[in-house]
Amino acid sequence: MQITNQKPADLVYEFILDKIQSGQWPPNSRIWTENKLTDELKVSRVAVRDAIQKLSAMSVLRKVQGSGTYVEGVDIHTLTWALLPVASISEEDFFNIMEFRLNFEVGNITMFINRCTDAEIELLEENYRHMVEHQDSLEMFYQADSEFHHIIAKGTRNFFVIRISELWTNLFIEQHKRIRYTLGPKIGVEDHALLLRYIKERDAELAALHMRRHIKRIMDGMKQHLNRERENA
Repeated sequence: MQITNQKPADLVYEFILDKIQSGQWPPNSRIWTENKLTDELKVSRVAVRDAIQKLSAMSVLRKVQGSGTYVEGVDIHTLTWALLPVASISEEDFFNIMEFRLNFEVGNITMFINRCTDAEIELLEENYRHMVEHQDSLEMFYQADSEFHHIIAKGTRNFFVIRISELWTNLFIEQHKRIRYTLGPKIGVEDHALLLRYIKERDAELAALHMRRHIKRIMDGMKQHLNRERENA
């Protein structure tokens, strides 16, 4: 399994982290403007914004309207997460991540059903409609799919679950996309329809069962795809 080909946004991401780690940009200091990052690194403005948005979501940076982007008081745990590879993981690592996700998501959906409001369920319904509507656009479908799981994480009311979900979404975005581009939207649409059904019925047991089946279905699909790639190599 090869998830390489570093993107411009990843180059900006790593450049900023290097500046912070080396102490050149200490906590509460203002980093370069988007224009300067664009000019110095020879990348697009979109790449710069993507990298800053990812680091802001991880609480490494904070944006101040009308002033600029500043380095947060970064603790060692946040920086350790941020320094994980963003563009390349091994096949073994991929399936280890998915194994973690299997247990994480099953626990999340159980907590969500026990604690969620009717408004949050309506938000999931709206999000699912976006998934169905954007099956022909895998980029938008991926975003809706990812947001579906993050809504569930936020509905657990558990700080650590929410934090891990945020880190997961930002650190492994390319792996999420790889899944959707490989398997297509069909599995996601079918499985999320069942998940939504059992969430609306507030049946935690069946929802957890189908979440486990959903993640296993993804893992099995990726294994079959990788086996075919090896056979055709």
